[in-house]
Parts: sequence; C-alpha cells; structure tokens
Amino acid sequence: MRILLVTPFLPRPDGDHGGGVVLGSLARGLAKHAEIGLAAIAGPQEEFHTQSTSPDFSWLGTVPGPPRPAGWRLLPQKLRMLWRWRTLPLVAGKIAHVDLPGLLQRARREFQPDVAFVEMAQLAQFLPALRGLPTVFTDHEAGCPANTHTGLGAAGDRRDQALWWRFVDRFFPLADQLQALTAQDSAVLRERLGRDVATRGAIYLGPDAPIIPNMAAPRALFFGDYEHGPNPEAARHLATAVLPRVRERVADAELWFAGRHSQRIADLESLPGVRLVGFVDDLRELLAEVRVLLAPVFSGAGLRTKCVAALAHGLPVVTNELGGRGIEAPEPGLFVAGSDEDLANRTIALLESPELAASGGRAGFAWTQENVSVDAVARRQIELAERTIALSENGGPENGAANAN
Repeated sequence: MRILLVTPFLPRPDGDHGGGVVLGSLARGLAKHAEIGLAAIAGPQEEFHTQSTSPDFSWLGTVPGPPRPAGWRLLPQKLRMLWRWRTLPLVAGKIAHVDLPGLLQRARREFQPDVAFVEMAQLAQFLPALRGLPTVFTDHEAGCPANTHTGLGAAGDRRDQALWWRFVDRFFPLADQLQALTAQDSAVLRERLGRDVATRGAIYLGPDAPIIPNMAAPRALFFGDYEHGPNPEAARHLATAVLPRVRERVADAELWFAGRHSQRIADLESLPGVRLVGFVDDLRELLAEVRVLLAPVFSGAGLRTKCVAALAHGLPVVTNELGGRGIEAPEPGLFVAGSDEDLANRTIALLESPELAASGGRAGFAWTQENVSVDAVARRQIELAERTIALSENGGPENGAANAN
C-alpha cells in the first residue's frame, strides 16, 4: 500500500512543536507497514530539516509556506489576509494561495498513492485537489483551531469562529473518512456533520526507559511554543494564580517555562519562583530536571502532546479537564484538577513527596507503553486506510458534499 501524508509542516518525531512530533511519530509507524509519501508545506526554517525527515518517506515534496515579512513589508500581507477573510477563517486564508494543489498533482502522478491522509483543519480547503483518491481527513481540534485570535477584538474572533464552522461544513465532507484525536472532538464533528467520525487517539514515539522524577528538585514545568495562543494564556495563569498557592506550602518551589518564543512571556520572569529556560534541544534532559509537568490549558480542543510526552518519559502530569482531554492515564501518573486550588494541591503533593512522583512517573510510563505506542496506532491507521479504499470503491461516504465547491 502507498499512503500519501499531507501536512501543513514537516513531520518530525524530534521536532520542536507538538503537531510536528505527532505527525512524525505517525509517519515513523506507518512506514513499517506501507510506502509513505509526504506532501508538506514547509516554512522558511523547516527547509533545513528536510533531509532529516526523508528517511521515513519513499517520496517527498514540499512547497514554501507564506513568508514572514517585517515592518512596512507586513502591510500588503495583512491586506491580503483581510481580503481572504471575506470567505475563509484567517488561519486557513493565510495558506490559501500556497500551491499545494500543484504539489498534490505531482505526488499523484509520481508516487501513485492508494490513499491520502490529510492532517489538520486548515488543509481541508485542498481536499478538492484529491478528488478520485480515497482520502482520510484528520481534524486535530474539533473543527476550530485554538490559535485563531484575530487581533481584531471579540467581534473579529466571533466572526472568525463562524467562518470556521462554514469552512467545516464546506470542506470536511469531501473526505471519504473523517477522524479526530479525541472521542469528545469526534462527537462534536459527528453532531455537526451528521456522519461517522473515527477517533485516532494519542500517538508518541517515546523512550525505552523512563526518567526518575524523584531525583529532581521541587520544580514544576510547563512547555510549548508561546506563539500558540493557549500556551501564553496558560503560562500567565499558572504564574499568577497557581504558583503563589504552591509556594505558600513549598517555599523553594519553582515553575519553569520552556519552549520557543518565550519572549512573549518575558515579564513573568520577575515573579517569585518563575524561571524561563527557553527552547531546550533535549526534551528528556529537560524533563529529568523537574518533578512534575503542570500543564492545564484554558482554550482550544484536541489532544495535548506535551502531556503525552511527559507521561511517555515517566514524568507525572497535573492538568485540568481540557488539558487531559483524550488521555486516560491513571493516578498518580495523571491528576486532572477542577480548580486553581486543586491544581496547586496536586502539584504540592508531588513536590513534597519524591515517592509519589516516582510512583506517578511509573504509572504514566506504563500507560503510554500500552496505549499510545507508535506501532499500535499505525496498525489501526492501516486498517482505516484499507476500509477507506474499500469505501471509495463502493461509491464513497454516505453523506456526500455536493455543496462543497
């Protein structure tokens, strides 16, 4: 079987953001069962990683993403974005002009795939270029990506969200099969579209052995890319509403913030106990320096790769219901808190008890070994690909998309 993977960035198991890690892990697993081709939008910095990505792919093609001009050169791009905003949500409009259809035509001609896996909401607009090819479309955040703040106020954000739902109604039905990352997200799309939506679940290419969190000092960690809206939102809340409660009981407790673009939260470093460590190349080394991942989120949907990554390395996680969405690891590996006080108390328990942290780490590691292994998820995706091919041969999905043109 030949599978064409279509992504808005390069999939890399060793990448520096959750989406790239998830898709890189998926590609690594699929490559054990099928020939994999990749058609991807590559940002300016990602071109340097094309070579390290290629071993998992029998065929690889990229097109450049939108540039990031600065100063006065940004004005024409903003005007084009506002023009596209008449009919497309901003994140989708940002890449609407990218020549991904041309790349998909070349992939179909040269690679001759049997099925395509298209990833993430913003790429649904390119599904028409795959007509006639069995297609699985995977939405990562229940139809409306979290990082969609327009910068145009509450009214602008409401308009953008409405455009997202129109976008979903218009393009998602073009796929032969739909899937989401969590059961909750699948249910949202199932109700919206009136058709079956599968659930892929978490996938992560983790280490063979866990870290030992009880050896670390009483430190908590939050990490992510702070250009992604939910991350600076969560960081500010943790630093101002949760960490002070923790330090009332654990006076020397620290909260580390790691990840790219940490200059967006630079003001937090003046707060007691807060430390900004920036981007760290070696995630295992970073996780070994702390006793718990403190990672609630307050907006968005989908599945939080940071939580899965921590559990897969043997680090216990404290989060809230939204942060733990789609993750069913047992306590004390995963604590799901319902309030700021509960977040603080769960964190305090792990910081005060190295034994509890060690036990939580073992529980989380064991759960990921059984439930999010690359091989297990890849096998399920191969089965889905086979069903999609059969479905396409029998006339496609029951609920077509005649209005999607």
